[in-house]
Amino acid sequence: MTAVMKINEELNGIELYFASKPAQTTLTDLKSNGFRWSGRKSCWYAKQSNNTHKVALALVGNDIIEEVTAAPKATKTVKKATLNLWEATRFEGIEVSEEMKNQDAKAIAKEIRTNIRKRFPQVKFSVRAPYYREVSTEVKSSPYEVGSEYLNAVIGYVDSLVNAYRVCYDAGDAYSDIPASYNFYFSWTSADCDYVQTEVTEEVKKDMENFDQKLNEYIQAEEEKKKAEFQAYMEEKKAQDKKYEEQTKKEEDAANLVNESIKVKELTEDQKYFVIGSEFANLNKNNSLLDYQEEVLKGDYVLQDVKIDKEIHFTSEEALTTFSNMLLTDFDFLAGTGGSFTEDNRINSMTDFYNMDEEERETVKWYLNGVGIYFNGKLQYIVDSQGHNYARYVGLCSNAKVEDSVTFEQVIEGEELDQLKYHADVLEDYSTVILEELNLFDTWKGEGWKAYKTSIINKINKFNLTFNKSVIQQIDIEDLKAAFYKILNETDGIQEQFNKADLQEGDKVTMFYISDWGSIVTSRMTISSVKNEPYAQYKDAVRVTYKPQKKKSLFYTHFYSNLLVYPGWHSLPVDVLHTLSQENGFQITKSKYTSCDLKQFDEILNHFKNQELNPVVNTYKPQL
Repeated sequence: MTAVMKINEELNGIELYFASKPAQTTLTDLKSNGFRWSGRKSCWYAKQSNNTHKVALALVGNDIIEEVTAAPKATKTVKKATLNLWEATRFEGIEVSEEMKNQDAKAIAKEIRTNIRKRFPQVKFSVRAPYYREVSTEVKSSPYEVGSEYLNAVIGYVDSLVNAYRVCYDAGDAYSDIPASYNFYFSWTSADCDYVQTEVTEEVKKDMENFDQKLNEYIQAEEEKKKAEFQAYMEEKKAQDKKYEEQTKKEEDAANLVNESIKVKELTEDQKYFVIGSEFANLNKNNSLLDYQEEVLKGDYVLQDVKIDKEIHFTSEEALTTFSNMLLTDFDFLAGTGGSFTEDNRINSMTDFYNMDEEERETVKWYLNGVGIYFNGKLQYIVDSQGHNYARYVGLCSNAKVEDSVTFEQVIEGEELDQLKYHADVLEDYSTVILEELNLFDTWKGEGWKAYKTSIINKINKFNLTFNKSVIQQIDIEDLKAAFYKILNETDGIQEQFNKADLQEGDKVTMFYISDWGSIVTSRMTISSVKNEPYAQYKDAVRVTYKPQKKKSLFYTHFYSNLLVYPGWHSLPVDVLHTLSQENGFQITKSKYTSCDLKQFDEILNHFKNQELNPVVNTYKPQL
């Protein structure tokens, strides 16, 4: 076997070079005695020892033994810093192009490494890109102590340099723990981990002394700068205070001019009148009348009908102009004026309005209460302060009409209104009787609510009293009105309604509900069983097992949302939910409502109500 042994003194090793691949027994012998293969040098190597020498000599025999001696180490030249430490740690805002920022983390790490090694040759850095979109930096050694001003200044420069390369794509959201997104992420390895402080030479000492001197000068300059800035701030504040005092005095003089140049006329009820079609700009709460006029000229306004409760007559044009340019200033003559009201007899308090649905609210006609601003007997504009002391909203009236009164077309009136008031009085009387019988005058809105609610519902059902939203609107006692709305909105859920319906096996019913496609489903069925059973996230749900019309097999469905159930089998005429028309000899059927529109239930309820048929289960608009 041809083999050459070399002694590597530098690495204290033995190297064996074979002309061809050794036999398997030789390889096994080498491995068992600590030899390893080096692909780079194409040899088997091991540390020098008596054993490894014997193994190697046994293999090479009398072949030449070469000795590799350690080459003399080259003297490392330490680069000299071109900047002193103070200058090197100053970051003057390096401009980084977008092209450089768009590089990958590895390329950015290389740029940063080149910069700081050139700037701080006395400091040994490790700058790596260990993972995708991450740059990691570590100070391995320097002449400076850990935590010293010198090392902290170096680290501060590196931080600033790294941030110059960073791009924030998304700031994230601290309130929902969504982190910010950057082109790369940066991490420091603490300088006290495996950190080596190198020799502090005389040159380094002088550099540190220069740094101390420059730092002290910088701190002193910053203090002087702050003092100068504070002095300038105080001078500016003094000037602003003087300007504010002058402005306040000017506003006080202007307010005095207005108050001294007006005559206030409080109108009695029979003197009040309406201004129809006043133009209120959508851009509200302006200080100048000119701003309102500009918005109205642009067409950005709404028409309002205003009832004038008070008139302010200006005795001088100067005072009127002054007031018109300080509309957001408080004046006592505007206090407690303005607001909204309606003549609609369905609304006796805002509680009635809040309990209306969106469609009902659109039928309510609202008026504003306002103050008329006059000069030389002519109405100039209208102010609606909404209860404040300043002109919160302003309406122009050059195109408006003045009417002594207005006629409001009521939705409910005459005999129908009288009947509703009668039923409201009956409910009030029964409520009083219950409070007396149960002695709940002090507790009926609190701990006695359950007993009160049960008793009033029993009275309503026992005496077949009319109890609906229209009746509650005519109740005068506000607390009682709120309680009745609460009872109306707290009617039974779907499980309780099915319990009360007491549907038995063999009962025929017709159900109406909205399908997943948004259209009304009419389901005629024969009941097999009804079971209260939670479904998915719905606790108030029922499982209905049934046999559909013309089917022999049983099916089951869980119901948990809007549903109407009528006793018996019924058909719903097409024209209840659709409009029918003829066109070119074809009949066109068009839905009246869009998908999932709940108003479809109202049409069904009205259709069967006209046939004097009420649902036994109504989770859409539950009734007592």
